[in-house]
Amino acid sequence: MQRDSRATRTKQLIVRLAVAGWMAESLFTATGSAQDEGALWLQRIDAAERIPYSYGVMRQTITTSGGSVRTFTIRTWSAENGDVSLMTYVDPPRVAGDKILQLQGGDDFWYYMKRRDVTRHFAGHNRRQSAMGSDFSYEDMATGDLTEDYTAAVLGFDEVDGVETVRLRCTPTESGPSYDHLVLWASVEDNLTRKIEYYDEQHHLKTLHLTDFHVVEDRKVAMKLEMVNHREGSRTLLETVEVTFAEEPDPSLFTQAALSRRIPGD
Repeated sequence: MQRDSRATRTKQLIVRLAVAGWMAESLFTATGSAQDEGALWLQRIDAAERIPYSYGVMRQTITTSGGSVRTFTIRTWSAENGDVSLMTYVDPPRVAGDKILQLQGGDDFWYYMKRRDVTRHFAGHNRRQSAMGSDFSYEDMATGDLTEDYTAAVLGFDEVDGVETVRLRCTPTESGPSYDHLVLWASVEDNLTRKIEYYDEQHHLKTLHLTDFHVVEDRKVAMKLEMVNHREGSRTLLETVEVTFAEEPDPSLFTQAALSRRIPGD
């Protein structure tokens, strides 16, 4: 009788170990599958959103936690699939001529203040700083390659603003942004980003909403980007007033020497 009991317990242990092994293998396979699928989604999003070159005019509206509102007009140029860009402030007069230069897909930023004729360099952790008092940091404005800056896993599928989207958890690579992770929603139909949540290790810091999509020169683009800062209680809205993808900008625009030069039209 005792021998039968031991045999039964041994069989039960073997079954439990087999089940545990199967569950671990299934979890590993599911995790690997989610990450592989996540990598494919990042490639699709990059293919849909990376633009060879562009020129635009934007209106930036910053609303502080106290309710005060500041509005700026900005001209923008980009090239090399977004790896280089230049922003120059046109209005109001106190910031007219100030410029922000992005190089190497957002690894380096330079900010030129015209009134003081001073240039500051932002790299590494300095990219976390607010850009011109907005709710966008310098690294938020970077238009680098998602597949280089993040790894991703598929979390599920949701509806955002009436559009079916894939929900991705994006974890920065070693050379990527400073956030602990992002949660990104992209349209299943066109692979364009609809929403991004930014997190540190403990908090949901900010949410970016991309809305008002228009087709411009055969490209579908979001005309409104609003960053909501949950920690500060402020928000920044970027509205595209004018945009074209028809002509490649002069490469001399994307140089440090160009920061202190007057750009035609300013």
